[in-house]
Amino acid sequence: MPTDTATQRPAPQFEVMYLLAVCDAAAADQLRDRLKELGESVAIAAAPPDSYSVHVHTDDAGAAVEAGLAVGRVSRIVISALGSGTSGLPAGGWTRGRAVLAVVDGDGAAELFAGEGACVLRPGPDAVTPAADISAHQLVRAVVDTGAAHVMVLPNGYVAAEELVAGCTAAIGWGVDVVPVPTGSMVQGLAALAVHDAARQAVDDGYSMARAAGASRHGSVRIATQKALTWAGTCKPGDGLGIAGDEVLIVADDVAAAAIGLVDLLLASGGDLVTVLIGAGVTEDVAVVLERHVHDHHPGTELVSYRTGHRGDALLIGVE
Repeated sequence: MPTDTATQRPAPQFEVMYLLAVCDAAAADQLRDRLKELGESVAIAAAPPDSYSVHVHTDDAGAAVEAGLAVGRVSRIVISALGSGTSGLPAGGWTRGRAVLAVVDGDGAAELFAGEGACVLRPGPDAVTPAADISAHQLVRAVVDTGAAHVMVLPNGYVAAEELVAGCTAAIGWGVDVVPVPTGSMVQGLAALAVHDAARQAVDDGYSMARAAGASRHGSVRIATQKALTWAGTCKPGDGLGIAGDEVLIVADDVAAAAIGLVDLLLASGGDLVTVLIGAGVTEDVAVVLERHVHDHHPGTELVSYRTGHRGDALLIGVE
């Protein structure tokens, strides 16, 4: 009587992830074919310029790394034992049905998102650039550690696209149903979290969260560190810069003035709620000035502020 042993191969022993540079698209395709020969759950995500995030489950971790070395320069190698294979936790082993994992920066932000029921992943305290600090390896571990069968991931601008794709793909290999929600800022993450409903079907919940995030117009205020020419004119060190869509749209003498200009721009097409997240080193006076301005010039619009203590931008601003 025929057996199913051919279709019941043992699960791979190792999860391998690394970054691959100095590699063109043709070489990446060649690597993908080779990794499919070595294992499963293969994911190669592009990251400009000419670099890739690589993920595979395999029994031969050394060969997977050597395959990358054959087509480019390999760095940030992570090899982990897949103790439970690609099936993740055993059936019924999840501690809950669904969770939200939010990547945030700052003590206040961690408290804010956790208070709304989200699990939190934070960039390292010594990260020079928090937005580029979260790796695929950190992400997949945090996803699995939620103990949930379904996880909505809010990257909030702190996870590079290639790391997000590789991390979510790896988590799926562990048996977790992962839905990355396109949140480019913590203010968008809050908008998405506000409509999260674990009682809905995962696809409905994910769609609603993505829609809420996309409907939240957002920008940031940054303090200029050098003299430069921007779309809004020349800035000098110490000026406040109002940024939206990766472009400097406001140049002002200080953070408060830049924030006022940016809020006016974001509210030009309407809005009922302005959310302001206050970064490290910024005084509460800025929020008071903004609240007074919104009250006087935008009747019917509410402003709420939170001291998140994030690094980088002085303020993160969202309009819903």
